[in-house]
Amino acid sequence: MNRLVVLCCALAIAAGVAPSLVHAAVTVSADRTEVSTSIGRDFMFSTRVDNKGSNVTPPLVAHLNVLSLRPGVYVDPEDWSSRRTVFLGPIAAGGSRSITWKVKAVNRGDIGIYVAVLPQSGAAVPPVTSETIHVRIAQRRTLNSGGILPLAAGIPALLAALAVGVRFSRKRR
Repeated sequence: MNRLVVLCCALAIAAGVAPSLVHAAVTVSADRTEVSTSIGRDFMFSTRVDNKGSNVTPPLVAHLNVLSLRPGVYVDPEDWSSRRTVFLGPIAAGGSRSITWKVKAVNRGDIGIYVAVLPQSGAAVPPVTSETIHVRIAQRRTLNSGGILPLAAGIPALLAALAVGVRFSRKRR
């Protein structure tokens, strides 16, 4: 069966039918439109690639894209996910494929994430993309350092006083 699907895809590509069919028939949807998290945390989301057409698609490839929605924030997509490209193969008419993406929040701020799908052949067609997932990433809260000075100075002073007390009590014996 798989060989038949691949053969049909090859014939469709050779006939020049596949690029327009892919663009018209393939849709990409995400399971959410917003995520709120903090730096260093992992989050997951899923996308679904549907073939709403009446023909099998050529082999497809899906790619995760990450970009900053604010100026001055550098985003290196490799830092966000180690698995950003998924080869889907052909999708039968009326069929779909689901992909779960694991992402790590690297930068603070507003980030846009979307998935683009293209024919694996590299045909010159516009990508089909999912809606953008707006990721709001807060600075990770750390322990409040306010009021730490008495504790930082007090514990060593207490230990020193205890050591002097023990030494003084031993001399008295």
